[in-house]
Formats: sequence, C-alpha cells, structure tokens
Amino acid sequence: MRKTHRPARAAFILLIAIAMLLAGSAVAVLAQGQDVTVNGKVSALSGMTLTLSLADGSLKTVSLLPDTFVLARQAVALEAIKPNDALGVAARRDSDGSLTANSINIFSPELWNRVRKGQFPMQAGGVMTNALVTDYALGVQGRVLRMKFEDLVTSINVPEGIRVTRLLTERVADLKEGMPVIIRATMSAEGGLAAGSVTFDLPS
Repeated sequence: MRKTHRPARAAFILLIAIAMLLAGSAVAVLAQGQDVTVNGKVSALSGMTLTLSLADGSLKTVSLLPDTFVLARQAVALEAIKPNDALGVAARRDSDGSLTANSINIFSPELWNRVRKGQFPMQAGGVMTNALVTDYALGVQGRVLRMKFEDLVTSINVPEGIRVTRLLTERVADLKEGMPVIIRATMSAEGGLAAGSVTFDLPS
C-alpha cells in the first residue's frame, strides 16, 4: 500500500520511542510542522477522523493516516523479556558512565521495523537505546540488561520498580468512546493535526 504524508511519517520514525514514553502533560504545542503530543479521551470516531475530549473540556479533531499506528501498552514484569526481544530503554547516564533504566518498552515486530535503531541522546535528557536484548541477569548485584544492535553492545542497570511495557499493534476499530489515549501528531500550517501514533493502556 502506498504511504502518504511523508513528513509526519519521517517525524514518527525518528521520535516514536520518545513518544511512547510520554505519560504526563496534557498538550505540548510546538511550532507548525513539528510534533505535538495530545492527551485526552476519545469523544468520537468517524472514518479516519478522531475527536478528542481534553482535560479542559474542549474538543480536538485529529486526522488518522493510512500509516498511523494504533498501539496498546500492557504492563509486564521484567521476566517477560526474552532473548532477541526488541527493546526501547530510556535511561540516565550515571557519574561513573553506566546507564540506569528509567523505563522499558518491548516493541512488536511491526514497530521494530519503524523505530530508529541504536543509541542516541533524548531531547529531554538521558539516553535512548533501541536494540535487541541478548539476555538479562538477576542477582545480588542488581538487574542488568545486555543489548546489541549491529556494532552497539551495551549494559543497562534496571532498578526495582521500573515500568516495563509491551507495545502491541492494534487497529483503528479498537479505539472506543471514552478511552484515554496519547496521540503523537504533526501540526499543519492551518493548525490541523495528523496522527503518527495513537496509544492506549490495556487493563493491568
């Protein structure tokens, strides 16, 4: 199928791993052509047009594209991670140069095909590692993930209490009225929003 809206797709490929880790602000509005993150509840869905109800009671219309990803987040234990799983790990770099995880996402195969791979600094600070896990160790010294992609080989410490989430690829039809969602979109010159991804949480 032919892809459309290439600027939104390019921004999505570059920033998807960061977007999936967003859990906070209601609306982060940036300049036109840049990424916008919107948190709200599904008010209506008509074809490829999604209407959101925001925290302040206002409504926001978002266009869904043929290549918009609909994602479900499922909280899992660290033990759910298996060798060769594709992970996105947001981490801080400690004073000794080691990395300590802040959050971990397990990518579906469809997402892994679209994610920027490797290790790179995040705009908000810290380091993002998108790579394949080789194994992890549980022991008195703490918990350690070992990850590899091409020439990248890295170890990341995983403290107790770190959120581990499996990201599942869903369908537009799975979006239901009243469902809280996080939308990563691109704003047009006219102020319209085109979604790169729509994410919702599965019950624990």
